[in-house]
Amino acid sequence: MPASRRHEGNAGDLRKLINGVSESFSSAWRLLSDTTNYLSRVKLLEEYEQDLKGWRDRLYHSRNDSAAAREVREAVVALRRALRLQGYDIRLGSKDLVLEGFRNDDALGAGFRRLVLGIAADDIYAIAGDSNHNELADYLEQQLRARRKLKPYRPHYLWYRWRDNVLIMSGAASETEEQFEELKKYVPDRKELLLRKLKDI
Repeated sequence: MPASRRHEGNAGDLRKLINGVSESFSSAWRLLSDTTNYLSRVKLLEEYEQDLKGWRDRLYHSRNDSAAAREVREAVVALRRALRLQGYDIRLGSKDLVLEGFRNDDALGAGFRRLVLGIAADDIYAIAGDSNHNELADYLEQQLRARRKLKPYRPHYLWYRWRDNVLIMSGAASETEEQFEELKKYVPDRKELLLRKLKDI
């Protein structure tokens, strides 16, 4: 084989190796970051902080070591599996939920849609769409009655949109200041439940 061909082949193999190491490192780092964000949101960060720090340090000091990246990734996957067995929905990853004041119908032009959220004592109901909030509230009640799942709930009339992994919710004209204040008190300790219920809207 001519020397030039051998050189091209060696260069191609080297590129594949470098790309493989880079992808392995990137994959492990993304998963670790995603898991860290999740643990922070569900207030478990302190419990796993030492493990997370150890994995971050190992990745940082082993950037050209695909075996180290693979081992870190496997350790993070094992942690995620254990969290799932405890009932945590780790698939939510870096998703978050933020309340942002009130908006009017101009919100449509900014990519927002209407949402009616029903908060019951032990559950959350939701319906989203392009109809006005009162119609959506009626549809939600009809659906719940048809499923014989109607429990007393407090309705909230909101605008929503996703910004990357962050679900933004704002009060609409039908939402009173009092209702929105109640929602602001409700959300911080129940983000996990809300995101699980609303992740597909």
